[in-house]
Amino acid sequence: MKKVLLAFIGFLILSSCNKEEIRPQEPLSPQPIITDTTFVDSTLTLEGSTWVIYKVLNTDFIYQDVSDTLLFLSDEDYTYNQFYSKYNLDLTPNSFVVSLYDTPWGNLSGKLYNFNLVSGRIDGLDFYDIFNTERKIKIWIKKI
Repeated sequence: MKKVLLAFIGFLILSSCNKEEIRPQEPLSPQPIITDTTFVDSTLTLEGSTWVIYKVLNTDFIYQDVSDTLLFLSDEDYTYNQFYSKYNLDLTPNSFVVSLYDTPWGNLSGKLYNFNLVSGRIDGLDFYDIFNTERKIKIWIKKI
C-alpha cells in the first residue's frame, strides 16, 4: 500500500510540472529622443529678484527690526545693502538650501521650501552659520 501511495504521489508531482518555454522578449519600438527642455521643470532662481529682511531673532534671543535689502544679480552674485557678495541656491530632494555669504551675522545657510520661493515670504526659518552650526538665527524676509 505504501508503494502504491508513493508511486501515486510521485506521478502527481511529475505530471504537475510543466516546462515553460523560454522566448526572447520582443524588441521595443524606437522612441524619439526629447531634446526640447521646455518639458523639464526648470529650477527656481533668485536672479533678478529683490528681497527685504525685516526681522531677525539672533543667537542672543534678541529681536531686531531691520530693513536690509537683498538684490540677487545673477545665479551666484547678490548685494546686501549694496555690498557685493556671493550666494548659492541648491536643490535637495524636498527643499532648497540657500547660502548667503558676508551678512552681518556671518555666512548663513538655511533650508527653504518651494512655497517660500513662490509666495515670496520666509517667516522665521532657521539659518545657521556655515562654519559654526550651533549659531543660528531666525529670519523674516519678503520679496518686493
